[in-house]
Amino acid sequence: MNWKRAQTLFIIVFFLINVCLVYVYIDKYNKSKVNPASNDTGVNFAQENIKLPKNIPDVSKVKMQLITARSRNFEEEAERRSDASQSDDGYVLTKKVTEDVNVRVDPISHLKPYINDNVYKGDEYQYHETKDNEIGYEQTYEGFPIMNNQRAALTFVASDNRVKSYKQSAMQDIRPSKGENNKRHKVISAYEALEALYYNQYLKDGDEVKNLRLGYYTVVKETNLQVLQANWEIQVKSGKETKTYYVEAVSAKPKIIEQ
Repeated sequence: MNWKRAQTLFIIVFFLINVCLVYVYIDKYNKSKVNPASNDTGVNFAQENIKLPKNIPDVSKVKMQLITARSRNFEEEAERRSDASQSDDGYVLTKKVTEDVNVRVDPISHLKPYINDNVYKGDEYQYHETKDNEIGYEQTYEGFPIMNNQRAALTFVASDNRVKSYKQSAMQDIRPSKGENNKRHKVISAYEALEALYYNQYLKDGDEVKNLRLGYYTVVKETNLQVLQANWEIQVKSGKETKTYYVEAVSAKPKIIEQ
């Protein structure tokens, strides 16, 4: 075969391959786009074979900022009470529950009155999850949970459908962090947070978003002082594995933390 002819043929084939690759890329990109007005996102997660929860939180009117909080020490309270003890250098209080609190039918509604009346800052805690015989609550700030934080948790231990004891940690002196630049900012939407995961390859074909919620996540942690930032907590099931991600909620280019 003539070498010049072969060289020309090779160049033509190479060019056609590149044209095809460009076409495939553009086609995939266009298919991933939907009307932004419909759900505030450029990614069609259904077409990308990514399953989302049915109820996506609407945070269009929410503004948040950095907050600072101190950990409550329960040493003095534990010393005063015969039914209580402390651990973790006083930052965790364990107390027996002598009242009859039946949680067989509805642990949330039956426990909340007890929490409000008997637990330190009880009205600031909201239900989070139940695992085996433990019923977990999280402390909140302005209605948003302080997420995945061992210094802002309330856990009840139940047996025979009745609460036996609880362990509590708590934040106090929760307030906006000092600084002229620490103003309230509009949070990104849930879809924008999901897009951040998608474009950073944390959310892929076949994945399922099990849960997502907006709250506060610790970004600076000292012995008894924490700085917390607005974040989206997103749980993603990929195959048999479930991972939790935290996506900055007040940044146009949010950082992502994999838990």
